[in-house]
Amino acid sequence: MVYNKCRKKRRIKIEDSIKDLISIQNILHDKMNELKKIIDDDNINEILQNKNRFNEIDIESMLACTKKNIDSVKCINFKKGKCKYCIEDSIKRHEYLIHKIQNDINKYNQYINTFKDIIYLKNEKNIDKLFILFGFDKNYDLICLICDNMRYYNNDEKGNVYIVYGYLNKTKSEYKSSLKMEFKYKDDYIYIDRINASTDKLRCGHATFVFSNLDSLIKNMKLPRNVHYIKGYINENKKHIKRKDLIKFYKKNGFFVYQDLAFEKNI
Repeated sequence: MVYNKCRKKRRIKIEDSIKDLISIQNILHDKMNELKKIIDDDNINEILQNKNRFNEIDIESMLACTKKNIDSVKCINFKKGKCKYCIEDSIKRHEYLIHKIQNDINKYNQYINTFKDIIYLKNEKNIDKLFILFGFDKNYDLICLICDNMRYYNNDEKGNVYIVYGYLNKTKSEYKSSLKMEFKYKDDYIYIDRINASTDKLRCGHATFVFSNLDSLIKNMKLPRNVHYIKGYINENKKHIKRKDLIKFYKKNGFFVYQDLAFEKNI
């Protein structure tokens, strides 16, 4: 609250600026709720049908007016005991609101760009039907599991599972801005051919999210026979993770790891 003893012009400016910020916050809250409904339902149709509505918010342009107003009340010539302290308290509240809004906008933009990653993959790979599943990583960022082929598989036909998180549509490089797992259907099991996890976000829970949802993903595939197990070989990447850590990771996710680094799991 800015007390009535404060100079009227400054009081009006700061109170109006705070009202503007609260209004912006309410708008962001409504926008985030719209995105959360799509995320909760894993609704790919909503994403594809409304792709032109998903635009990032420019932080600077949205907050430019409120920042200009608040700069004008940061006066160092207040008379002691009259204006200084109540204005300073309001400025602190104003700065807190700006910080909160900036974080909300960053989160909103990350959600939007994750949606754009889904659209990019569909268009770039010319895929008719995608399977998607949303989740959150260890940093509380939105991630999305995408499978590019849910139709009938012939033996040795390859499919891909991606984890995207909002950078693929910008970099156009799936090896730097997404986790990618290649797999093949072989009679009564799924063979994991390779996992590329050399992204710019390591050890954030992306591979764990894939493995924790792999069973339900396989059950949604149109396969000629029921799949009873998953297997493959651990691909070492000494630059990013040690062998013992990889073995520990696979065991933690329910796989049996053999001495030759083959892994297997019943489903």
